[in-house]
Amino acid sequence: MMLQEIMRDRRDVVARRWLEEILSSYPEDAAALFQRERDPFANPLGHSVREGTRGLLEAIFGDMDPEEIHKHLDSIIRIRAVQQLAPSQALAFLFSLKPILGSMLPEGTRDPETVRGMQTMEDRINQVALMAFDLYTECREEVSKLRINEVKRQVTWVIEKMNQRDAAPSRTPGRPG
Repeated sequence: MMLQEIMRDRRDVVARRWLEEILSSYPEDAAALFQRERDPFANPLGHSVREGTRGLLEAIFGDMDPEEIHKHLDSIIRIRAVQQLAPSQALAFLFSLKPILGSMLPEGTRDPETVRGMQTMEDRINQVALMAFDLYTECREEVSKLRINEVKRQVTWVIEKMNQRDAAPSRTPGRPG
């Protein structure tokens, strides 16, 4: 059996295990909620990760359309970029897919075609990881710009208030003003 067929047959198992692996990086009670709650409005993080991982698996197992990959990565990476994770922590979920895929192979598989297929899958995961790193960097830059703009806005507001106070006519004590 070819690797593509093996993975296609076990796609749901791979998706479930990968989702569990990703959610294990969150506190236990939060991970349980993200896993359990299916409503995208009640659980946007869980929904984004669930949909993003399924889409990424489809891309890795099938045609690697860069636009599709970017869309699915974006739904996961944007969340992880605002969570104050180190880049290695934020992107580790991609590399955790490799051992999951390896565990799906029959024990002792040495078929050259299967070994080449696994190498191709790992190469695809590496390509997706590189795209994810670029996206993570872009998202972190956006977060930094938003923080800088917020600080500028606050400083401008404080300066305006101080100028208004200094420009107000001074009142002499004891005289109505």
